[in-house]
Amino acid sequence: MFSKIAVNNVKKSFKNYSIYFLTLTLAICVFYSFNSLEDQNIMLEMNQDKDFMLNLNYFTTGMSVFVSFVLGWLIIYANNFLIKKRKKEMGVYITLGMSKGKISSILILETLLIGVLSLLVGLVLGIIVSQGMAVITANILSADLGRYKFVVSMEAIGKTVIYFGIIYTLVMIFNQFTISKYKLIDLLYAAKKNEEVKVKNAFASILIFFLSVALLMIAYNLFLTKGMAADKIELLIIVVLGGIGTLLYFFSLSNFFIQIVRKSKRVYLKDINLFVLRQINNKVNTNFLSMTVISLLLFLTVTFLFIAFNVKGSIDEKSADRSPFDASGYLSSESEAGNMEEYLNAIEFQFEADEKHVFYDAYELEVPLEELLAAYLNEQEQLELEAGFMMSSVLKVSDYNALRELMGQQPIELKENELFVVSDSEPVEIALAEYQENKKPFILEDKAFAIKNESPAKEDLRVPLVGDFLYLIVPDEVTENMQLESTRFNVVYGKADSGKSEEKFSTFFKDLESGKYKSYFSVSASGETWKQYLDNRNAPAAIVVFLGLFLGLIFIITCAAVLALQQLSDASDSLERYKSLKKIGVTENMINSVIWKQTFIYFMLPLSIAVIHTIVGISGFRELLNISYQNIIVGSLLVGVIYGGYFYATYLGVKNIVRNSN
Repeated sequence: MFSKIAVNNVKKSFKNYSIYFLTLTLAICVFYSFNSLEDQNIMLEMNQDKDFMLNLNYFTTGMSVFVSFVLGWLIIYANNFLIKKRKKEMGVYITLGMSKGKISSILILETLLIGVLSLLVGLVLGIIVSQGMAVITANILSADLGRYKFVVSMEAIGKTVIYFGIIYTLVMIFNQFTISKYKLIDLLYAAKKNEEVKVKNAFASILIFFLSVALLMIAYNLFLTKGMAADKIELLIIVVLGGIGTLLYFFSLSNFFIQIVRKSKRVYLKDINLFVLRQINNKVNTNFLSMTVISLLLFLTVTFLFIAFNVKGSIDEKSADRSPFDASGYLSSESEAGNMEEYLNAIEFQFEADEKHVFYDAYELEVPLEELLAAYLNEQEQLELEAGFMMSSVLKVSDYNALRELMGQQPIELKENELFVVSDSEPVEIALAEYQENKKPFILEDKAFAIKNESPAKEDLRVPLVGDFLYLIVPDEVTENMQLESTRFNVVYGKADSGKSEEKFSTFFKDLESGKYKSYFSVSASGETWKQYLDNRNAPAAIVVFLGLFLGLIFIITCAAVLALQQLSDASDSLERYKSLKKIGVTENMINSVIWKQTFIYFMLPLSIAVIHTIVGISGFRELLNISYQNIIVGSLLVGVIYGGYFYATYLGVKNIVRNSN
């Protein structure tokens, strides 16, 4: 009998459950999508980076626990709304002789039905969305998209079922506890209770409002002034002022807004704006604390999403500058092996016929760079050069030409008093421009050289391991008395079997790092493939992207769902007011317009403050972020679709509640 009542109640009230169902479905979809990443074949096959996969596993597990608490609170909050909406119905059940235990059983069955249905739909949607997440991840980490296969992660399904099973168990316990403490009179007359006005004095509300604005302006100014230079104490002050300012803003907003609008009779008394304003006043007045939390969470949401898309854009931009070499090896001059070629022969490492390679030597610059370039840089530029780190070496022109041939370029010729500059450093570029303008002599090894090129050649001569680099290319005889720094090799794979070569060299370099060949020589070689470099560089960025998307999506679903539930709950409590409007002749179209306005204003209030917070936050860290309008548009569209979808669903839900109240 109870199961029939539960099923009939779900069928009859499915529109009331729509927000609850939507929230659960989206949450399950996001939860599954991120937990399934580690099982995607495209992730498992991309360079077999165990450290990254281990970190990804730790990340998803940690975030899953955190998110489960957020979603647990959200589901309990949503469930509380459903109970609140049906207090009168439960009161009738008790009046007819049904015990609270039986009522609780009915609610448990209803919750279970909705939960199972949302779990099934959410998992199906998650399986589809997770394929897109896998492609995005592979794109970030430069994996081979040709290996993509449709994968269903049974482990992620199991984890999702377990986590949500625990959450639902807690919800059922909560239902039992909540119903047991209700009195019959509270259930029958719940809709008759009025909310207490928090700030009754108009002058006090205006004073608090301007105080909140002042606190926010101080926090904004301090953050924009200090930016990245702010220390921990200053950041704490900014956060505290911003949080208190936001809280006081919503605490005083309702009464302040009423006072301002009342000054304009044409607006206040137009149509039924008075009703709209009073409704908004009651909602903000009652829910100012939750609106503060929602606004701050929306600020974090927009910031997380912006940073995620910004990092993704930066990864794509940097990955476009591909190294001309597929792998590079390095052997210190301190090795007793002699040089890199002798080292490889000793450990019996062989190049395949189609693996084009060049061995070359790098020599030390005995003079510090800032001293070497002192004649071409001002004091500030020298300090900046000294504060940074730049890899600098001297190469023989014969070795450099061999590398150019490997890159498919023409060789260069140098006279005995000429040198050629290869660098991506801004100070070096400034110094070279100064040299070309004034022709001050360039001194190297106590000899004056003329610089052949007008601007530095920017190609790195090995797979990048560090940031800025400087190579001075000199005639071969100049290096005779220089200290050898290292011997190296660069290789370009054959196009026919590049995947096999990549696996070979990446395994070889990992063996070098693990000390596999220490028994041959005390000083081991090292190296890196281009793909290893990309994976090592992009893996932390990928975690940032996951974090931004995962938390961003969960937070915006939570915020929008809470706002929607508050609106629907208020609509249930305000049915008598809407009936009164109908009795005095207000048309259904005008009532729908009222519902649209108050829903729109209620959703926009926390979002507007969150957007202002975000603009200030991004402006303060603009030096760290590569601000792209494309990233802003993509992030805004994602927020707009989810937030706007909840807004419209809420509007329809409130409209249906009011329409069916007759």
